[in-house]
Amino acid sequence: MHESGTESGQRSIVTLDDIARRAGVSQPTVSRALADSPLISAKTKARIREIADEAGYQVNLVARSLKTRSTQTLGLVVPQVSNPYFPKLIQCFADTARAAGYHLQLQLSGADQEAEAACLGYLREVRVDGVLIVTSRGGLPARKQAEALLEAGVPVVILGWVEDCEHFDMVMADDAVGGSALAQHLIGLGHTRFGIVGATPHRGHYDRLVGFLAGLSEAGCAAESVDHFPAVSEAEAEEAVDIWLAMPDRPTALFAYRDVLAAYLVKHLTNRGLSVPGDVSIVGFDNLDLATFVNPQLTTVDLPIEALAATAVNQLLTRIAEQPMQAAVRREILTPQLVLRQSSGPPPVSMPCTKENNK
Repeated sequence: MHESGTESGQRSIVTLDDIARRAGVSQPTVSRALADSPLISAKTKARIREIADEAGYQVNLVARSLKTRSTQTLGLVVPQVSNPYFPKLIQCFADTARAAGYHLQLQLSGADQEAEAACLGYLREVRVDGVLIVTSRGGLPARKQAEALLEAGVPVVILGWVEDCEHFDMVMADDAVGGSALAQHLIGLGHTRFGIVGATPHRGHYDRLVGFLAGLSEAGCAAESVDHFPAVSEAEAEEAVDIWLAMPDRPTALFAYRDVLAAYLVKHLTNRGLSVPGDVSIVGFDNLDLATFVNPQLTTVDLPIEALAATAVNQLLTRIAEQPMQAAVRREILTPQLVLRQSSGPPPVSMPCTKENNK
């Protein structure tokens, strides 16, 4: 079998009718066979697919999506890929979507989610079946565009807590539980002075810093026992180390908002000849792979990334399948777990954290 060509030698477009003539069957039979319809026998399917492959037939996805009103594609919006948390999350999203027979259309909204509106606009133009939005410090900047998708019948699921989004389906981890567990762990080791390295809280009462401070407060530690070191980048983490070194009454335990920041702290403290956890304990959050690459390995909180991604995708697929969407908003809250490793230990001078010691 060979393809007819144009005078310029280019291959002509192969149609379903062409395959039907060569297979000696009707065009609807070819269409059903290529769509893996149970109405067509396995033998006929195999023969038609062989003919289609030899002829170089390609499915017209645009035409199929117009006919079925489905592109079998999910839109995914994440802030960036430079943070190791997001590539792992993206892979989990892709694996879960692929297992369900869907493709993933990835869009990057930017570190501050400044391009989020443009991302949602593009996903609507390419007619994705549903959209997953991963939030960060910016919350949901493209709220109007996300609401417009819902009004157009396109399901939207948000990963992460966002204020005033009661009408959106949402999947999140209760980071506050993990933050509180870290506080209890450090207090149990005898620490009374603490430092927080990272950005300000941005996930409401589910935020890990909120949980950490609540855990300290419940143990009787006064607010004066906590110092804050704003940091997002490595340069800012290094600056936090320098500020910490210059303090007359230094915190003996530092809680980094992310594992990446914790790794930076360990690096720059070690470069200055200090011991972790001998001179200061370091704890992180997320339990990324790098937490075990650092020396010493990081005590951290394990965010259930695989479970978060799978829950979000399955929630979105449920919405797609139940069109038109039901009114009840769905909330899924997963609980992270404390992971103890070698970067945390007793302070140089141990003293119980009590209300009397913090007066």
